Amino acid sequence: MQSTGVASFRKMTPGMLESQRLAMANDIVKTTKAEVAITLKKAAPAMGIDGTAYHILDILIGLTRADDWKQDRRPLVAISNEKLAEYVCRSTRTVIRALKRLVEAGILAYRDSSTGRRFIYRNDASGEIDRGYGFDFSPARQRVAEIKQIGDAFQARLRAEQEAKRTVNRLSRAIVDACRTGQSDGVDCEVYLQELTALMDTPMMVVERAEKISELYEVVIADLAAAQEGETQTADNSDKTAEMSGDHDIDVTPYNITTPQTPINSKQWQPSYDGYSKTNFASNEAQKIALEKDQSSKFSAKSSGTAQLQSQQETLLDNGLSEHLSAISIGLIDSATAQTQEILGMPFSSWFDLLQSAEQLRLAIGLSEDGWKQAILTLGEKMAAAVLVVTVEKTLRDPEGISRPAGYFRACVDRAKDGKLALHKSLYGLALA
Repeated sequence: MQSTGVASFRKMTPGMLESQRLAMANDIVKTTKAEVAITLKKAAPAMGIDGTAYHILDILIGLTRADDWKQDRRPLVAISNEKLAEYVCRSTRTVIRALKRLVEAGILAYRDSSTGRRFIYRNDASGEIDRGYGFDFSPARQRVAEIKQIGDAFQARLRAEQEAKRTVNRLSRAIVDACRTGQSDGVDCEVYLQELTALMDTPMMVVERAEKISELYEVVIADLAAAQEGETQTADNSDKTAEMSGDHDIDVTPYNITTPQTPINSKQWQPSYDGYSKTNFASNEAQKIALEKDQSSKFSAKSSGTAQLQSQQETLLDNGLSEHLSAISIGLIDSATAQTQEILGMPFSSWFDLLQSAEQLRLAIGLSEDGWKQAILTLGEKMAAAVLVVTVEKTLRDPEGISRPAGYFRACVDRAKDGKLALHKSLYGLALA
């Protein structure tokens, strides 16, 4: 009897097997491409996805179609290792290792053909995948809620560590300043400074260090306040003791010719000699010159700070975009993009918040970095961010209506460049819907 040998593609690991199990699940989780993209963006550092692996993840999720993320379809992407290596400017072996990391992290699953070749054949009428082999994002779709919790916990830990670092820097300086003040008043603060040095040199988590320095700061302030209160009471007692009786005092009558009875700052005292008026005039002139120099320096500093934005602002004025931007407020954007804020887990309370989220929003619609930079050059950063968040919100509300969100965004940029995009109307419509 003739036996047939079967060659394997790769050595499987427990992480790979778990990804394969998730890819074969029957209870498909309902989600969208934008939601999964933003969730992966926030959780990637916590899942150990960085560098080349993160770059490849960005490319792969951008190559998937939004319709393929429906519950009755499979989000597949077919691309060769060599083509990925060209995109990320790395070797093929580096790309293979990065793909393995994504699979073991529970984001992708291998879907191999009999020959190992990756390809996708679609139905011309419906656009659905008839046959497809490559990389399957089904594990990420099944774990979207879990990955979101991982990302939220990671972001919360980052915020706590940043706040702890600020607390350490702020209170350590405050302790040093308080000790210097106490030493100038004769209070021995050397023990507090030594304890602060020990806390800063001892290896520990930054949150724990912040707590210990906060406790030390409270002790320092309480002890210095008690010492100052004691000195005040001592001074009051010594003042009372130093009071003398008036038995041996003599009355002195001032000599009216040489001792003026009217204070100098009184309104009745008006010097009549020319020296005072000349001095006062010179002082006023000096103040005027100093004020002019100060205003001139401020103006020059402001001019140098805004010189880089001058050409961009001129472009906005020429295109009439500043008029459209003036009709858009961050409050309107905040009320019109509820679903986007829910996925990001943060409100758009300021333009800074929106601009900080631009990278995640870009990834959500599969927009390339070059496309985003070109939009900023064309519309300005704020207007481009407003168009981007509207595109993401519309994609989340109607995934079937916008099959190619990145192309929709570029079309909006072109219309805004020509002055034909009424973005404020779209925002009002989203807010009222």
